[in-house]
Amino acid sequence: MRDREAADIGLCVRALAVVYESSGYPSIWPADPARWLTPSRAQRAWVAATGEIPVAGHVLVRQPPPGSASQHAAEVSRLFVVPAGRRQGIAQALLRQAMRWATANDLDLILDVTDHLLAARALYEQIGFRPIAAARADWTTPDGQPVTLHRYAWSG
Repeated sequence: MRDREAADIGLCVRALAVVYESSGYPSIWPADPARWLTPSRAQRAWVAATGEIPVAGHVLVRQPPPGSASQHAAEVSRLFVVPAGRRQGIAQALLRQAMRWATANDLDLILDVTDHLLAARALYEQIGFRPIAAARADWTTPDGQPVTLHRYAWSG
């Protein structure tokens, strides 16, 4: 686990492409995946590597959109683990890193996850996030299907 550096973005894009092909995350492939991985309001980002996989996982925290959440929260975003790195505790380690960062900065964490990512939702609950809301997204899947977002929160 280490801070993500600018030199990691290409590897992160390749890892994200593998995740998208295997599990449909993100729901819509971004026109500019490098930019998607470096959103505005980003505060910190981390990558996890294994001996064989230079970017096995990724997560970032960012300020929530203005007016959408408490001023004392950060949003967990862009969390993914490549299929070859799954079931090795990588997602949990990435989340715990974000949680340590939030605790050190006296912040709560929030995140949104789509309805179909059941394993992710189970992980969030297992690690201590609690579901606080569900709502229809203001976007649809590429085939026009509605998307339900589940919001989770964590307080350190």
